[in-house]
Amino acid sequence: MARLLTTSNLVADVRSLIDENNATSVSDESDIIPALNRAQDVAANILARHYESPLLAYEFVPLTTAQEYPIPRTAFENRLEKVEVQIQNGLFQPVKRQSYRDATLLETTAHTSIPLFYSEIGDVFRLYPSPTGAYPLRVWYLKDPPPLVLEQGTVTGVNLAQNYVIVDAVGTALTTDASQTSSYVNFVDYRTGNTKGTAQIQSITNNTITFKTLPNRQVVLDQPIGSGIPPTVGPDDLLCTVDGTCIPVLKKPFSNYLINMAASEILNTKLGMTSELGEKVRLEMQNLVKESWVGRESYVRVRSASPAWERVGRRFGNRF
Repeated sequence: MARLLTTSNLVADVRSLIDENNATSVSDESDIIPALNRAQDVAANILARHYESPLLAYEFVPLTTAQEYPIPRTAFENRLEKVEVQIQNGLFQPVKRQSYRDATLLETTAHTSIPLFYSEIGDVFRLYPSPTGAYPLRVWYLKDPPPLVLEQGTVTGVNLAQNYVIVDAVGTALTTDASQTSSYVNFVDYRTGNTKGTAQIQSITNNTITFKTLPNRQVVLDQPIGSGIPPTVGPDDLLCTVDGTCIPVLKKPFSNYLINMAASEILNTKLGMTSELGEKVRLEMQNLVKESWVGRESYVRVRSASPAWERVGRRFGNRF
């Protein structure tokens, strides 16, 4: 059985590479985990430029008569990949991207049920013409991987009726103090690293954690707080603080990249040892990502956008 890829296991692998077990010289919290997160940011950037599918996500945005709408908060580098309008019968019509520099002539006081263009401006996108709110949008973007934090317990039992879980061991970062963000926890899917939901701790007794049905806050660090345990939580799922995940959403070979890049950074900057491992691993990572499409269905199309080129069907039609 494969070892579960948790943050603590990544930290242990980094320590193994740097051969440093002294927590005073190299700290898990202030040295290794920040280095892993910086490596994850670089890995996500490489993916976004060469192979976007692992980070691809979408969400539906209901429209009003407003012209500007927020870009999803989890969008990588605050950018969109594609925007579509869901029209009648569940069909979709693309909304074309337009640079803000060329959007002046698109400005109008009129409204339309199907916007034709959009521009990204800061953390919002602007529709041209303004919508009437008749149809919703489907917005595609690359999801920014959540930061890695240490796990605070593995679920061994769930009681939805009484709103509590039993864990193997309660992490030291958790608290029942409602004024602290560490009283809010994410339930993390042990397979994917995705958050199944977030809840507020009411009490901790031995290895039993009970959650509030009426949380003090509705949103913490952009995470909506639920009224107890999400119904999909089960054994082997993990708990972590509300500010991240304890299972990386980027799997192999990206996890190996995170480990090696973090180890190289700590050797160079923290321990003062010369290491060429980081640059070597970075180049290997780029090659792996560029080749990730091999064996998968190709979706690259060649489009003729110029009216100077006749369509093949039209040319055949002129012969008869």
